[in-house]
Amino acid sequence: MLLNYLKIAWRNLFQNKTLSFVNILGLSLGMAFAILIGLWIQYERSYDTFHTNRDRIAMVQRHQVINNQKVTANGVMLPLYDELRLKYPQIKRASRLIGLESNLVTGNNKFTKKGEYVDPDFLRMLTFPLVKGDPETALNDPNSVVLTASLAKALFGTHDPIGKIVKLDQQYTVKVSAVMQDIPKNSSFSFDYLAPFEFLVQNNSYVKDNRTNWGNSFLQTMVELQAGVSMDAFSKEIGPLLSKKETKIKPQVLFLHPLAKWRLFDDFKNWTNTGGRIEYIRLFGIIGGFILLIACINFMNLSTARSEKRAKEVGIRKAIGSQRNQLVGQFLTESLFTAFLAFFLSLFVIQVLLPYIKDLGFENIRFDLSNTALLASVFAVCVITGLISGSYPALYLSSFLPAKVLKGIRRQGSNAVNFRKVLVVFQFTISIVLIISSIIVFQQINHAKNRSLGYKADNLITLAASGELSKNYNALKRDLLNTGQIEAVAKVSSPMTTVNNDWNGFSWEGKKPNENPMLDLILTEWDYEKAAGLKFIAGRPFSKAYKTDSNAVILNESALRLIGYKDPIGKTIKDGDRVLTIVGIIENVVMRDPFKPVPPGVILFTADYFSVILVRLKTGANLTQSLAAIQPIVEKYDPASPFDYRFVDDEFEKKFTTENQVAKLAGIFAGLAILISCLGLFGLTMFMAERRSKEISIRKVLGASVTNLWVLLSGEFIGLVVIACLIASPLAWWSMTHWLEKYEYRIAIGWLVFVLAGSAAILVALLTVSTQAIKVAIANPVHRLRTE
Repeated sequence: MLLNYLKIAWRNLFQNKTLSFVNILGLSLGMAFAILIGLWIQYERSYDTFHTNRDRIAMVQRHQVINNQKVTANGVMLPLYDELRLKYPQIKRASRLIGLESNLVTGNNKFTKKGEYVDPDFLRMLTFPLVKGDPETALNDPNSVVLTASLAKALFGTHDPIGKIVKLDQQYTVKVSAVMQDIPKNSSFSFDYLAPFEFLVQNNSYVKDNRTNWGNSFLQTMVELQAGVSMDAFSKEIGPLLSKKETKIKPQVLFLHPLAKWRLFDDFKNWTNTGGRIEYIRLFGIIGGFILLIACINFMNLSTARSEKRAKEVGIRKAIGSQRNQLVGQFLTESLFTAFLAFFLSLFVIQVLLPYIKDLGFENIRFDLSNTALLASVFAVCVITGLISGSYPALYLSSFLPAKVLKGIRRQGSNAVNFRKVLVVFQFTISIVLIISSIIVFQQINHAKNRSLGYKADNLITLAASGELSKNYNALKRDLLNTGQIEAVAKVSSPMTTVNNDWNGFSWEGKKPNENPMLDLILTEWDYEKAAGLKFIAGRPFSKAYKTDSNAVILNESALRLIGYKDPIGKTIKDGDRVLTIVGIIENVVMRDPFKPVPPGVILFTADYFSVILVRLKTGANLTQSLAAIQPIVEKYDPASPFDYRFVDDEFEKKFTTENQVAKLAGIFAGLAILISCLGLFGLTMFMAERRSKEISIRKVLGASVTNLWVLLSGEFIGLVVIACLIASPLAWWSMTHWLEKYEYRIAIGWLVFVLAGSAAILVALLTVSTQAIKVAIANPVHRLRTE
C-alpha cells in the first residue's frame, strides 16, 4: 500500500512540474531557514554548559542608585572577596577577576593579548581542561602564568612551554605553569592567558592601595556555592552586606547572578532582570516558526486549489471501496514525500547559505550529520512540516462524495475558496510585519549612529600606553608631530569608546547633602581637545598659558545640567577638599552606550595617569603612509611590544554588532517571507489562470482587452494583499513600539514606513501575479476554445 502511495505521489509531481517545483522550493526555503534558526538557538543556549558545576557558580553583582536611577553593576570592591570567603561557609570557592591587555615576549616573539587575573580557585571552579599542568596548583605561585594552547604555540612553537619564562609588559618575568585548551567559542569568558590575582596585589600600586577600600568597584568576584545551598536564599543573606560598610553610594544591594544566565539574561532595569539575548532567541524562534508556517500554507493552498483535478480520482477510489482513513493516509503520505524532498533540497540550501551568513552570528554554526540529536530534531521538523502541510488537503479531499464527483457536479465550495484567501492574507500579513520591523530596526540603528558624538571619530587612532611609551611620552609625541602626518597627540585615561573611571566624590554649591551622583571621569592633559576633536560650547580647553589649569575642570552638558550653574565659567566645584575651577563646557561625548543619554562627565588635568594615547591623522593624509610613519617611532620607544593600533570609528561600530546582526537577519527573513509568499501566489495564479482559461478565451473573443483581463485575474489577489497591509500595520506598530521601549535614545515611528512597506508588498505581489495574468491574457483564444 505504501509503495502504491509513493508511486502516485511521484506521478503527480511529474504531471505538474512547475507547481511541484514551486511547492518543493517554497518548503525547502522555509525548512532551511527554520533549521538554521534552530541551530543558532541551540548554539546560543549551549553557552557555558560544559562547566560541570555550572548550577552552583555565580557572579556577585550590585544593585545601586546612581543619579536617581536604579542601576545594576557587575563591578565590586576588592575587600569583598575576603569578606565572603572567610565569613560565609556557604561559599565553597571564590575568585576575583580583572581583565587586562598585556604584552608577552619570548625572544623575538611578541604579542599583545588579553589576560584574566584570577585566584587559584578559578581553575577549580570552571571546567577549562589543561593540556599540561595541574589545575589545583597552576595559579598558586603569584609569578606564574597559564597560557592557552594557541598562545603557547605562538610563543614557543613546538617546544614544551612548561617552566619557560615569559616577559610581561617588559617589567616582570613570569613562569609558565600550565597550558590549557583554547577557550570554546560558546564560553562567556574570552582570554589568552591566566595570571594570579596576587600578582597584581604585589606589583600594581592601584590594586594594592584598594585592598581595604569599600568605595572603589573595579573588579569582579565569582563564587561557587556548597552543594545544596540555595542561590536565591544566599543572595538575600548577603544583600545588605554593603550597607554596613563605609560606602558613599547607598543603597547598595548585593546579589548572585548565576552562570547559567550570563549569556541570555544579562539585562537589568530598575533592579529587575528584564532578559537580554533571550529576547532575540524568542524573536527568531517565532520568526522561524512563521516562515515554516508560510511555506506550509503554500502547500495547503496549492493542494486545495488543485482538488478539482483529483476529485474524480477520489470518487473512483471511494466507489471501489477505499475508506476515508485510507485516502487521508494517501494524501498525508504524498505530503510527507514532498516534505522529505524539500528537506533534502534544504540541506543543499543550508550548505550554500552558511558561508554567506557567517558575519550574522552563524560563524560557529555547523550542520553535523554525526549529531544524532540534531538529526532526530530535523527528522521531527520534516515530519511535522509534512503533517501540517498535508493535514487540510487530506481532510478536504477525502471528504468528497463519490456520487457527485463522478457525475461531474463537484465544484469547490465557498468555504474552500475563503480558506485559501484567509491563508494568503495570513502569509502576507506576516511578511509585511517583518518588512516594517526590519525598516524600523535599520532606522533605529542609523538614528544612534548619526547622532552627534561630540567628537570626530574619523582619522583617529588609539595606541595602548605601555610602560615604555608612558616613560617616553613627550619624546614620542614630539617625533610623531614631526612626521608631518599627525595633527595632534594626547594621552588620556580612557579611549573614546568607553569610560574607565567614574567618581562620586564631587560636590558643588547647591548640591543636596544626601545625594552623591556618579560622574564619568576623564583624566588627560594638553591637546586632548585637538586629538579627540571636542566641541566646546563655552570656555576653553586646558592651556599651557594658564599655570592654574592643574586645578581646572571641563564639564559636559549633562554635568552642567546636574550642577545647575547658569554662568559656569570661572565657578568652582570640589573633589573632596580639592577646589576645581570650571574653564570649559563641551558637547556631550558619546563614549558609552550609543542608545542611551550621555551621563554627566568631567575632564580633569593630570600628567600622571593615562592608559591610551590618541593620535589624530591630518585630514586627507594617506593612511598607509601615516601608519608607516607612526610604526617605527612607536617601536623606537617600545621595541619589545608589537605595534598595536585601533581606529576609533571601527571601535565605535562594534557597539552596534548585535543590532546590525538583528537588522540584517530581520531583512533577510522579511525578504524570505515575501519570496515564499509570492511563490505561493505565483502557483495559485498559475492554477487559477489555467482553470479559467476557457472563460478568459470567451471574454477575449467577445472583446475584452488585455488590460481588462489582467485586472480581472490580478484584482482578487491584490485585494487580499491590501487587506494584509491593513492588518499588518497596527500589529507591526505595536510590536516595534514595545521593542523600542528598551532604548532610551530612540526614533519615533512615522507613517511613511507603513506606506513604503505596504507599497513594496503590493508591488511585488502585483509583479508576481502579472507574470501569469498577462501570459494568459495575450494567449490566442482560438487554441483554447478549439481544444475545448
